[in-house]
Amino acid sequence: MIIAFSSVSIFQVRFPPGDDQTSLLHLTIYIRDTLDCITQLNMSSISVIPDSVAIADLMSDIQSLSGEIITNPIVQLLASENQNIVSQIIISLCQQFNKMNNENLNEAVLSK
Repeated sequence: MIIAFSSVSIFQVRFPPGDDQTSLLHLTIYIRDTLDCITQLNMSSISVIPDSVAIADLMSDIQSLSGEIITNPIVQLLASENQNIVSQIIISLCQQFNKMNNENLNEAVLSK
């Protein structure tokens, strides 16, 4: 599975946290040069854990917006404090991000 691609020499990748069985990742990096030669690097395994502080800060920020006038409809729905609405919005956003990611991956594969 391709996680990320870039034409720049240095970039960062953020992995989603896994559960207890899938938090350990084994990474293989493929580097293609301008002559279409590929180098494969097997990286050390990494553990991916959620950033609980950042998640708590995000939830606090969203909740603090509920008393203010908010113009972004997505932020309004996230600030609604309705667990069903919030989860549906998050699922919808994830689906859209996955669609965008798949389109980017297809474009990367086609333009290799």
